[in-house]
Amino acid sequence: MVIYAECGHQGPADVEFCGECGRYLKWDDEQPVAVRPQPVAQQQQVVQPAEPIAPVRQPVQQTVEEQVLNPGDLICGRCGKGNAPTRNFCSRCGASLAESVAVKTSWWRRVFGRKPKEHLAGQRPGKDGVRRRTGRARGARRAVGKVVRRAIAVFLVLSALVYALYQPFRGAINTAATGLWSQVTGIFEAKLNPVHPVKVTATAQTAGHPAPLVTDNAKNTFWAAPTDREPALVFTFDHPADLRKAIVYSGDAANFQAEHRPQKLHLVFSTGKTYDMALADTPDAQEVPIENSEGATSVELHVVGLHRSLNGSDVAISEIELFEAG
Repeated sequence: MVIYAECGHQGPADVEFCGECGRYLKWDDEQPVAVRPQPVAQQQQVVQPAEPIAPVRQPVQQTVEEQVLNPGDLICGRCGKGNAPTRNFCSRCGASLAESVAVKTSWWRRVFGRKPKEHLAGQRPGKDGVRRRTGRARGARRAVGKVVRRAIAVFLVLSALVYALYQPFRGAINTAATGLWSQVTGIFEAKLNPVHPVKVTATAQTAGHPAPLVTDNAKNTFWAAPTDREPALVFTFDHPADLRKAIVYSGDAANFQAEHRPQKLHLVFSTGKTYDMALADTPDAQEVPIENSEGATSVELHVVGLHRSLNGSDVAISEIELFEAG
């Protein structure tokens, strides 16, 4: 810190204007004139010039500087310079800071900023039995955290590979996710009631596996049909239904790989509207949503996609349960 010769105020030597009186400190391309604090006796002996010569202000070459603003700094309204909160005049242009804007603390820092931990007297870390964590302990915790993170990353990568390459695992995951989603959304949806068709027919069926077996509530029976042409089931109701959900059991439960399984069902309602239902290749129950069925008295379920079997040539569905809005 130095004392400015022009006004006698004390401040840093690298500013251009005094923070107290706003006086310009750099004249005639020289460094700010400053003097070191002197004893009182010596200061009284300083002789001031009788007639000060009016200095000629030289143009100052402006340079672009990168400034770091801290919360509470005063922004000069004339040049944009950040100044310490204790200054009254800008250190760059000398303008008054009476109406300047202070830098605000970021909202996230105000909300999430860490506050210094306060300790009571005699309870500071390292004193009176309060043990300070050693560098070895911190290193051990970091090592354990790194091992755990790597193990989780390897598990996720292996799970993604298995999901992508192993179809049964993918089907089971999709079915579980669909069921969980149905349970969660069912809390906020209207109550669903089972609806039983009064008549079930099919455009094609194999001997011993007629269409009504698909709604007999037995998992050891199934409807089967050849796949040389697009087979379809036809459900007829005794009242206009608003179907919202179906539970489907694909294939032959006793020998899952013996028959093809439906991959996609194209629903055509008596109202003329349609809906496509995608199915996973799994023998477990699949809960799938249904839309666009309001007011339908019948629905056709066309098998338009297949999960191919290893041996069989027919497509099979063990059971289909339908639910409507109550």
